[in-house]
Formats: sequence, C-alpha cells, structure tokens
Amino acid sequence: MMAPDATHHSSRIGYVLKVFPRLSETFVINEIRELERQDVEVHVLSLHQPPAAVPHELLRKLAAPTVQIDALPRPSEEALRRATVVLSERIAEGRLLGERLFPRNYVRLALQLAHTVTTRGIERLHAHFASRAAHVAMLTSTLLGIPYSFTAHAKDIYHDEVDQDVLRVKMRRAALVITVSEFNRHTLLRVGDGIAGLEQKLVRAYNGVDLAFFQPAPTDGRIPGRMLAVGRLVEKKGFFILIQACGLLAQRGVPFSCHLIGSGEEEPALRALVRALGLERTVQFRGALPVEQVAAAMRTASLVVLPCVVAADGNVDALPTVLLEAMACGLPVVSTALSGIPEIVADGETGYLVPPGDPARLAAVMAPVLEDRALAERLGRAGRERAADRFDLRTNVARLRDWFFPDSAYRVSA
Repeated sequence: MMAPDATHHSSRIGYVLKVFPRLSETFVINEIRELERQDVEVHVLSLHQPPAAVPHELLRKLAAPTVQIDALPRPSEEALRRATVVLSERIAEGRLLGERLFPRNYVRLALQLAHTVTTRGIERLHAHFASRAAHVAMLTSTLLGIPYSFTAHAKDIYHDEVDQDVLRVKMRRAALVITVSEFNRHTLLRVGDGIAGLEQKLVRAYNGVDLAFFQPAPTDGRIPGRMLAVGRLVEKKGFFILIQACGLLAQRGVPFSCHLIGSGEEEPALRALVRALGLERTVQFRGALPVEQVAAAMRTASLVVLPCVVAADGNVDALPTVLLEAMACGLPVVSTALSGIPEIVADGETGYLVPPGDPARLAAVMAPVLEDRALAERLGRAGRERAADRFDLRTNVARLRDWFFPDSAYRVSA
C-alpha cells in the first residue's frame, strides 16, 4: 500500500484524453487507478465521447469523474475570437504558425476545457499522446496560466502527418514531457534540438503493468503449442508477417495454434491470407476483448508473439503493453528489434527478437519455444523477473506522481 510521509497533501490533476475510454489503451486506465491509490485526485477530461460503450471491468474501479468536454455548452463566436487573440499574444510562435497552432476546433475545446478546469479547481493538466490532447491541454494551460505536461507514445511522434513545428511548441511550453521509451526520448530530443531545458524536462517513464493482476499461471494449465497475438489489426502490428510465419510452421509440421485477439481495418485481408494458406483450423480470430479476457487467454497460452513493423505512414509501436503483460504472466515473448521493444525484451533471455518483416526468421525462433517446454518456462521465468524489476505499475506511477507533485512525496511500502 501507499503511505504518505509527513509532507503529504492532497493533489488534483486533470487527465486530458482525446477519447476515453478506449479498449486499446488500458495503460491509461491502469495509470489513473494507481494514481488514485497514491492519493491523487484525478479528473478525466475526455475531449470527445467514445463511439460506443466500452466493456471494461477496470472502469468500475475508477473513482475519477469523467467529463465529456465536447458535450459542454459551446462558446460564442466572440469568445472564440478573443481567445485566439490572447493565445497568439502569449505564444511566441503564433504569428509564424497561425492556424496550425490555433485550429478553431481546438480553441473551442480549450475554452470548454478551461471552464471545467476552473470550476473543479484542477491544479494542473496532463495529456496522453502528443497530438490533439496535448495541443488542447497546451492552449488551456496558456489561457489559465496553469502547468501542463504530456506523455508521447508512438503515432503522435512517428506518423508522417505529425507537424514537428507544432510538436516543438508543445515541448517548449510544457512543464514536463514524458515518453515511454529511451528510443522515443532520443527521437524527441532531436525534434526539439535547441529548446532550452528540454534535456532536463524530457523524461522516460515506462508503462507499468499490474503485477498482482497479471500473474504466472500453473504450467499444467498452458496448452502446448498455443500462441497468442494481441493488438489492433493494423499494419504496424505485423500480423501479416505472423500469419505467413504460421504457414511456414505448418509446412514444417510444427504443432501449434494461433489466437489473434483484436479488431481493425486489416481483418478482412488477414482472414483472406489465412484462407489462402489453408490455416483456418490453426489460426483463430477472437475479436477485441476486454483486458480481463486477455489475461485469461494468457493463462492458457505458451507463447505471445507481436512481430511489429514500421507502417507505410511511418507509424510504429513504441513500447507495446501486451509484451509487458505477457512477461508479467511468465510467458516467453517473440517480437522485433524495433523502436523501444529491445528495452522490453532481452533477446535470448526473456524471448527473442527478429528483424521486422521476416516471416522465415520469425518462424525459426517460434518453433523451438513452441516445442520445448523447458525452454519456454526458462524464458518465461526470466520475463516475470524483468517485468517486476522494470515495469512494476506501483513503482513507475510513484515516479510520475513525484514529477507531477514534487512537494507531496510518497514512499512505496512493501
């Protein structure tokens, strides 16, 4: 449990998110839950409503109230005009970047958000993702004069459509910039070259995993040859490569089954590839599932695979949460030597890393893990130890808390 020291005082923060909740962003829910356990009062400020109800057992455990900002009363045209003038006066780059810094829709959301922040007495803002959420948080911070920070992940850094000039402004004006891997940090330092103080305020914070929720299952409950792949069915996850590798395993007579958990735009093409390779009996599509069912699936798996690639639009995974969860469950993992993934997977110790886009190499490293239970157990044990050492949710969120509220330090008691 968390125990306050003598300097304890209540802390209040607004978490700005483009859409909350999202099934694929359990790391946000986990972070908020853990901040609440560490006595931070969190207000979830969702800029837009989710398109549909999201089944999430974890949501019921949140104390944080959620405000749908876009659903609030809209400011008048005159208020929008005045706010834009104020913002352009306070942000030095405003004259140069113009509409790129002050999109009308973002200014409107900033005014709606500012009203909520003021009425709720929120002391500071933190946004997840360096794109829309961070942009609106920056504008709101500028209007109100309160600090803001953001966590940069992957698409918000690497996608071809990222406006690096605007990203530089967000980093310059932020009180703190967090990112989820050293790989990302070095990238952002290059983007922000010349920004005073960036080296000090740009910090790496790994996503944490709840080690009590994701625990190793008895080995006799694992289904031999069962591999699991979890993620949105989009290009950067590399599932086309995985299915091709499954075809090679089948040709070699390696006994296996592959369960794909997730949904996305590439599902029809992936299903067509499964049919073309004659893998209908061994590759199953299970759809998008809540984290509780993902954890249950991990208890019966023998291997988790995520063969990430760089997408055509530049998008790439930075630090896939599913690999952290798999290692916490004592499962061996196979992925690619890309972005921040080598910071998770110790090649040859907790699993294997292969070059992206290489189904033959992927199949070659999966086969022995699927066939050799002793090898899989050794890799899995080492993975659990690495998850506990580097990715413990309590420890990592305690560090976040100290960054957000340095005058309200907590200690983590055993």
